[in-house]
Amino acid sequence: MNRREFLQGLGASALSFPCFSPVALYGAEVSNAPRRLVCIGLDFGLRPESFFPSGEGREFELTPLLKPLEHWQKKMTVFSQLDHPNVQGGHYGVHAFLSGVRREQGANFADGCVSIDQLISNKLGGLTRFPSLCLGVANGDSISWTSAGIAVPKIDDPGVVYDLLFKPMSRAAIEAQRHRLDENQSVAGILQQDANRIGPKLDRWDREKMDEFIGAMRDFEKSNENRIEWIDKPIPTAPGAKPKFDSASCMDRVRATFDVAALALQSDSTRVITMNIGGSLPVNNLSGIDRGYHDLSHSGQDPEKLRQLGLVESALMRELDQFLQKLAAMKDIGGGSVFDNTTVIFGSGMGNASSHANTNLPVLLAGGGFRHGQHLFFPKNGRQQTPLCNLFVTVLQQMGLECERFGGSTGNLNQMLL
Repeated sequence: MNRREFLQGLGASALSFPCFSPVALYGAEVSNAPRRLVCIGLDFGLRPESFFPSGEGREFELTPLLKPLEHWQKKMTVFSQLDHPNVQGGHYGVHAFLSGVRREQGANFADGCVSIDQLISNKLGGLTRFPSLCLGVANGDSISWTSAGIAVPKIDDPGVVYDLLFKPMSRAAIEAQRHRLDENQSVAGILQQDANRIGPKLDRWDREKMDEFIGAMRDFEKSNENRIEWIDKPIPTAPGAKPKFDSASCMDRVRATFDVAALALQSDSTRVITMNIGGSLPVNNLSGIDRGYHDLSHSGQDPEKLRQLGLVESALMRELDQFLQKLAAMKDIGGGSVFDNTTVIFGSGMGNASSHANTNLPVLLAGGGFRHGQHLFFPKNGRQQTPLCNLFVTVLQQMGLECERFGGSTGNLNQMLL
């Protein structure tokens, strides 16, 4: 078999593997509990008039939509008037939620369009079997991006995620995987050699594409090396049962995905998770709803659509509340809870789906390490709007990364740090 046939037969499948590296509670002997990050993105945002509280600072009142989170009011912060400058495009702009940069703008930024979860994963991910987990519900948008501008594949079946985390592999399966990983390294080496040989002969545009490819190759090789490192380490014992759900039910899959995410954090299989809730969510299975999610999100101020959309959004808030309760009930190193050591970002790159606005993004932050119990309002200064990436800079620093800039940031919100 010649090299072209070899690459066609093996390389394509090898390079399509998700960006996972091969934890029982690794480093459990340390005195400080690990920091974790969970980012939850909604394709259709939330109705602005229902999400943003009245009052500012600590003197604010939750809206009816946020009432399911009343228990967490002193342990979360709600933000108003944050957005991503120069990110527009309606639904297309949603993919920039965790990066502040649309994919085609990535060449203008030092870190490309990398999302906050993948930046943290690149720096800290080697401590866990999976540097990050990217979960999806209902065919959502891609919100997790590598530095090479590649969308991280989502896993949209909670049962598959559970097996990935906790199902032991036979010795034969481990050896087969070891062989595949070794082949991956060989393929990557061949492709790298060809890229280095061809690169100098390309014009400017093709060199840019080749640079993207080489960046993707580096990400792939690093992921492959991590998987090799973890292949012989024992799979952790599942701290809970495999989630059960009705695949046709609207909130069952959302709940099951939250459940498996919580188990992944509790077992220290990963410390970085993204979860996207997409527009194909079968909301007409909810009581009192007879329209599709996308149709409802484009309400046009129709009272009946607004009523039904309110039912969907309230149901999502209740699921978020249940997820936070699970994290709070899980004991962590040092006597606290997993919630105490986890940063949860909940929001969207869509400010108002009805008008396709990517401004005034609905965002809340929950979890330990911050001065919570506030509604922070950031009015415009002339034409200048406070970037959401300023918050991301603070989150990165709180996670232990030395970071002064991220995406379109102009500063930070470090006044929130404890």
